[in-house]
Amino acid sequence: MRHMLGFLIIVVSVTLCDAQCWLARIESDAQGCTDENGVLHEFNSKWKTKGCQSCSCSKETMQCCSLIITPVDYDKEKCESIFYEETCSYKVVEKADPSKLCEVHGAVG
Repeated sequence: MRHMLGFLIIVVSVTLCDAQCWLARIESDAQGCTDENGVLHEFNSKWKTKGCQSCSCSKETMQCCSLIITPVDYDKEKCESIFYEETCSYKVVEKADPSKLCEVHGAVG
């Protein structure tokens, strides 16, 4: 639990390459990086979370960035976005006929 508290000491929201990321400082006596599920990851390791984040661990910091690109500029009257958790992606389809894709003009991630 002590390492988990160290993991949570400093969390900073940053934007890198249009990605939603956060960074946590690691305590000097930590044995690795502890993720939100309490799993300890070795230093210099990388992993993907069930929450669609790509994470990395160094002796100084743990960083995680969202893998999700969210469509924002499309015809919301005619279309809807559907999120696929297994691929961490959205598909924008017509409400009346979900077999037809809609044009997307902009996305954030």
